[in-house]
Amino acid sequence: MLKKINYCLFILVLFPRFSEAGNLGDIFFENAMITIHHNACELKSPLKENRKLILPLDKCASRSQKITVSHPNLKKIHWAQHDSQTVWIVATFSKDYQYEITSSPYQYRICLPFCKNNQLIMPHNPERESRTMMFMLKDILFQIPLQGMLIDEFLDRSIGFVPQDVMRDGLPHFGAKRDDWLGSSRRHKGYDIYANNINVVAAAKGAVIKIGKNHIAGRYVKLHHDAKLYTVYVHLKTVMVEMGQQVKRGEIIGRIEGGTGNAIQPQLHFEIKPYNQSVDPFPLIEAFYQDDRQIVNKIRSYKATLSASIQTRDEIVKKFRLRSFSSLSNQIY
Repeated sequence: MLKKINYCLFILVLFPRFSEAGNLGDIFFENAMITIHHNACELKSPLKENRKLILPLDKCASRSQKITVSHPNLKKIHWAQHDSQTVWIVATFSKDYQYEITSSPYQYRICLPFCKNNQLIMPHNPERESRTMMFMLKDILFQIPLQGMLIDEFLDRSIGFVPQDVMRDGLPHFGAKRDDWLGSSRRHKGYDIYANNINVVAAAKGAVIKIGKNHIAGRYVKLHHDAKLYTVYVHLKTVMVEMGQQVKRGEIIGRIEGGTGNAIQPQLHFEIKPYNQSVDPFPLIEAFYQDDRQIVNKIRSYKATLSASIQTRDEIVKKFRLRSFSSLSNQIY
């Protein structure tokens, strides 16, 4: 027992702050621009060598990876944990180079040579794009799975939303009661986002491993991502992918048009499943936006009213079941 305690103390002394590190997410190279997605990593002064650009990310953790690129000067990009607190991203060039760095929440961009002069870069709005993100899990960045939806609207249409038929649809949050009005209560294993006539997109890059349809889910799609992560998209009107297809984050996989399955009001039932076990995505969303005061305040406001919504729904269900029991008793007697 003493040996175990000493070993744990040794680990804590050796890595005193590693648990506080942020996470490096996806890195892409497209249109002569390196895009780095992260959660709470801090970019320090770049180290420019003759044919290498080293980007040190402080308070950051990542697995070692690399990507191949197609560019007349840039040869490759790789990254690894340099020490317990720093990740080094290294871009290797074939000759001398120039670059410019821009940043927005949870994202860095390195333009080759310059962001403002590089006409290959497609127009974008970094701040808007960053607010379509939802959370990061196991170094994978997940976006809101409805096309073009920003975090403010996402919160309004999920945790802040009370369905018109709240008894049958239930409240949107993970763990909410389902089917209690039928006398067979179960817990909600997903997170509902209420919207109509909108495309559903892949929350992260992955492979389509299941496409199905039944009377409860309507049409649905299941994706497998890296690190044994899965996502499920339920209550689709149409499916726009095929089995085995590889999809990118943000790629359209289906569409919501009216309620399908047992959904009364049009909605997307979304599940995040580490090791294929459904978990509540909301703590991940809270952690991702913890430095955004506007979003933090909105989340607090909706969490404060959620208990009242739950109580109201419980009362509606109770009255419904009393009426149903009374009606059944009258028929018997």
